Amino acid sequence: MKTKALIYCRVSSQRQVMEGHGNSSQEQRCRVRAKEKGYPVEAVFPDDGVSGGLFDRPAMKRLIDYLDNHPTEEYVIIFDDLARFARDLEVHLKLRKDLIGRGAKLECLNFNFEDSPEGIFIENVLASKAQLDRQQNRRQVIQKMKARIENGYWPFMPPLGLVNKHDPIHGRILTFREPYASVIKEAIEKFRDGVLVTQEDVMLFLRDEYKQRDLPDRPVISTVQKILKNPLYAGLIEYEEWTIPLIKAKHEGLISIDTYNTVQERLKRRTKPWKRRDYSLDFPLRPHVLCNACGKPLTGSWNRGRSKRYPNYFCRIKGCIYDWKVTRNNVVEEKFEALLFQVKPANEIIDLTKDVLTEQWGIRVESYSQQRTSVKRELGEVDGEIEDWLIRIRKCKDEELIETYEDEVKKLKTKKKQLEQDLGKELYAKADFGTASEKVFNTLKDPMSMWKSDDYNDKRTILFMYFEGQLRYDYKLGFGTAGLAYPIKLISEIGQAKTASVEMWSSELQSEKF
Repeated sequence: MKTKALIYCRVSSQRQVMEGHGNSSQEQRCRVRAKEKGYPVEAVFPDDGVSGGLFDRPAMKRLIDYLDNHPTEEYVIIFDDLARFARDLEVHLKLRKDLIGRGAKLECLNFNFEDSPEGIFIENVLASKAQLDRQQNRRQVIQKMKARIENGYWPFMPPLGLVNKHDPIHGRILTFREPYASVIKEAIEKFRDGVLVTQEDVMLFLRDEYKQRDLPDRPVISTVQKILKNPLYAGLIEYEEWTIPLIKAKHEGLISIDTYNTVQERLKRRTKPWKRRDYSLDFPLRPHVLCNACGKPLTGSWNRGRSKRYPNYFCRIKGCIYDWKVTRNNVVEEKFEALLFQVKPANEIIDLTKDVLTEQWGIRVESYSQQRTSVKRELGEVDGEIEDWLIRIRKCKDEELIETYEDEVKKLKTKKKQLEQDLGKELYAKADFGTASEKVFNTLKDPMSMWKSDDYNDKRTILFMYFEGQLRYDYKLGFGTAGLAYPIKLISEIGQAKTASVEMWSSELQSEKF
């Protein structure tokens, strides 16, 4: 049965989608690989503007469904870069398991998948590096956007009636978008003056104005609420999520600050909606810890005491012996930190593992370099042969013999093209193992720093980097024996092998003394 190719492409930003060159270039490179290997391309699955940190992606789901609908076919899934496959360690491992479990093979243009312990570990390191890069990029973007807000500029989607335009002094800055701006200004000022008494009145006013001006939108109550509460219309800016208070913005307001304050005073008569807590940060272990008695995930929530509320983990499965037996979140998390400290390999073992992997990587790079040197040498020889045949052609006057010589030249040019393609493959150039290993091994040495981070994704990284599957927690006994993730298992095995070799070496020295 002939193996067929399925191509998967992904770009994460809408800008790449709009510019239209992200997935197309990936697809072209994958098609070249498929042609080189002799795989007919049966289907292409492009994900446009989808994060590599997500498992549920439209095109990836279609690809998995396609495999399910063709169980008897042999497929190889080709993708351009390891980071295009996934930028999250958990997602990478789950996708790999799901696809290979359906009988598919994986081929990446800049990485060779191997089933050896070293190959799997290097793959996990590079997948962890991709996740770390994604999280660090997100943090850098947030920092830049936060700085821009603090300087008085709005970096997000502009509200109705305003639009971001380029200014030679300010860069991108909010400006009026007519005719919406004039209509919104009039509606806010009429609400300030009591001409429009309720938010429903404002809504009806906007609908009438839109209809008269032949505008396509149809405002609803939620639109009105956003308009009346948005300080951007007054030339002010704030972002509570990043604790940025109300400050004067650089753009010109539709309304005056006095008008904005008067409108807010009117709106204060309504009950303020309750602002929900971020339960993910309050209970980072919630989806990852199972009740030891029933095997179901523990729940985390804030429970009310006599005078205040307390954060607790508990099981709420009916019939479980620990049903509603609550444990404070700090107790559970302190025990988890003790478990993390217990399973963390010693720093010298981590350094040893890093040296072993670096040496293995160096061997691979050296072997690859030798292969490229050999290809270059062969390419030079082919060029020489082509030149020799061309000289013969120029000297020959026999037409039949010339055709024979030209056929030889065509064969050599085909071979040259193949050699040039082989030379163009950068299997080990993009994946900077040194940078990746440095970041990952530093995290392995000090997991507590990332665990103490205020970023929930950092906490998840530690959980998936150190533990395989969900942990079990007993109400009375605490955490049970934890299944370690493959990288930690391998590091531990290297540590045990090192200890054994040291003991053997020490014994040999002792025997020499006698």
